[in-house]
Amino acid sequence: MASIILGMGVGLCSLSQAQMGGMGGGMPSIPGTAFGGATDPSSIQVTTDGLRIIPSVQVSERYDSNVFFASKSQLQGTVPGDFITTVSPQVRGLYTDHDKLVKVNASVGVVGSYYANNTGLNYVGANAGVGLDMSDLMSQWRPGARWTVSDTYFYSPQPPAFLLGNQSGEQINPLLTGFQAARTNTSANSVNTQLELPLSSTVRLTGSYTHSFIRYGASQVPQASTAQVPQAAAALISQDTQAYTAGVLVQASIQDSISVDFTSSDFDQGRLGAFSTKGGALGWTHRFSPAVSFKATGGVRELSGQSNGVRFPSTIAPFSSVAILWKDPTTSITLLYQSGITPSLAFSSAAMLNHSVSFSLTQNTPIRDLVGLLGASYGVANQFGSNSGGALSWTTVGGMGSLVYRVTQKTFLALAYSYQNVDNVFGETHFAYDKHVVQLNLTQAFY
Repeated sequence: MASIILGMGVGLCSLSQAQMGGMGGGMPSIPGTAFGGATDPSSIQVTTDGLRIIPSVQVSERYDSNVFFASKSQLQGTVPGDFITTVSPQVRGLYTDHDKLVKVNASVGVVGSYYANNTGLNYVGANAGVGLDMSDLMSQWRPGARWTVSDTYFYSPQPPAFLLGNQSGEQINPLLTGFQAARTNTSANSVNTQLELPLSSTVRLTGSYTHSFIRYGASQVPQASTAQVPQAAAALISQDTQAYTAGVLVQASIQDSISVDFTSSDFDQGRLGAFSTKGGALGWTHRFSPAVSFKATGGVRELSGQSNGVRFPSTIAPFSSVAILWKDPTTSITLLYQSGITPSLAFSSAAMLNHSVSFSLTQNTPIRDLVGLLGASYGVANQFGSNSGGALSWTTVGGMGSLVYRVTQKTFLALAYSYQNVDNVFGETHFAYDKHVVQLNLTQAFY
């Protein structure tokens, strides 16, 4: 499934908005990097200044039980299972200036996949990402200031539902909340910036801006004999979304910080509709130890807009998130719950009330250089507000397990299994299916 392919780094290893923090050596992370880079030998520590170029290539073989991401009603007479060979070259660039004021982590990759049975699905995709950290440069003007910028892009016929392996404890992309589209040519981009300015030793002004888009092209699902089914299945909604936050962060104690934020989001679904949310959030972060932390955020937003040319009355929508993070030299665990308003991505324009839970584990095993990975996600969404007729909903469950063996510092071998269950509902029609993927990857970095 696409979310697992993203997580295991078959070319699509990063997507959507930035997260403060970084990889080894103080470098900024490319947002969406799966399992903190544990599957990518090019994610290395850099302690010297200047430019470092790291080419790498991944070769993988997998069996996919449903390469179309579609229900049986959409695949009459078609065999959905296939063996796929994928080659994914990538170039990573790491840069730090002489004074270590600006740090850049960028990668660009190409994905080529060959299908043994469904050769018409052979494709070449692309992905790119960059993380830019100018915090030390800002600190020259305002000591303690932080500023990060990121941008990510991908093109693929396998749009993901989730991004498994997210270890940030925050939402990575507002368009990756559990909806699984059928196999469709898809391009997506997300740019984000985050800023913190200290007012005193305990008070900071904070702000962020994110712009994301997703564009759906031609469907690659064979047309069933019933005209109604492919028409509904193909009704994917290309759209843009913007999100803003501005607020205050107070360090209440060594272990505790409290945040108060104004939040605003705009969702543009073209001729089908548009809506926005505005509201406030209260957050609390507590650090139990250097390894364990807890973060909770909650608030309400006013939802307003129009759907299919009809304006709906404003209504109040709740949102919340809870994250538990554990990170030590051998173990990294992230458990994240989120709820809030997200846009519909298929069938009809609508605001959805979404609930999602994700889990990520990276664990060093007793066997030297063998790392275990676990990822799981659950998402459910239903139409929300006065325009809700209960006709649109989705439920998606995904999970994966993997063993990564570091043959050398530059060579990784990984074996993974993933499962996905999808149920997209439009009116009285259910588009439901299971999906199993078994995958073997060999990744080689050159430096």
